[in-house]
Amino acid sequence: MEVNEIISKFQEFVEINYQKDLFKNIKEGKRFLVIEFNELAKFNIELCDELLEKPEETLKAFELSLNNFDIEDVKDVKIRVKNLPQEHYILIKNIRSKDIGKFIWTEGVVRQKSDVRPQVTSARFECPSCGNIIPVLQLDKKFKEPSRCGCGRKGKFRLLSKELVDAQGLVLEEATKDLEGGAQPKRMNVFLQNDLVSPMSERKTNPGNQVRISGVIKEVPIILRTGGQSTKFDLMIETNYIEAVEEDYSNILISD
Repeated sequence: MEVNEIISKFQEFVEINYQKDLFKNIKEGKRFLVIEFNELAKFNIELCDELLEKPEETLKAFELSLNNFDIEDVKDVKIRVKNLPQEHYILIKNIRSKDIGKFIWTEGVVRQKSDVRPQVTSARFECPSCGNIIPVLQLDKKFKEPSRCGCGRKGKFRLLSKELVDAQGLVLEEATKDLEGGAQPKRMNVFLQNDLVSPMSERKTNPGNQVRISGVIKEVPIILRTGGQSTKFDLMIETNYIEAVEEDYSNILISD
């Protein structure tokens, strides 16, 4: 499917199924919209295929479609997808390089949890020679500066601004029920950002809690002590949606 078709189809899907939820979340200051995979599948199976095979591009198109709604402050609202199909469930120990870039879900026990810290997602630089503005997306762990300008200049560029989001890392360990015999549980690094590190979500991810995560498998470069990059890569899950498998009663919100 073309990007414009994905945008228009998803806009139609939200208008039919989630328009009230979108307006309510914006009004309450929530910068996300949770959708059910099954409902999307009933509406248009092609959208689901695009989402599972090319999750990053498709989710970006989904989020762009929300800008077409006549509502203030709808920019940067994230689409969260829950209840992915069973065939996209992968045990932590079975995640491999062939799964990089795929949309999957898994379960495990939170073993470690970092503090919430701001992370740079993009930065804008100015060329001192010609005044050209150079935007640079920050996708790696190391802060990236432009290598050269269109005018031919190389060297230092002036940092004008940077965009920050709240981010947090978890270490997820296989649940005891998934272990065979005396096997040691495998672990996976998990990355959360934006609304997934809000105070409400934070309670779900306390160490010892069992959680269900849907997200995209990413490769992470390993930097050697010499400063060079190793030929080996780590794997991690960039989380799209997270929920507690066993809900703590203290986390349940009781409505009127």
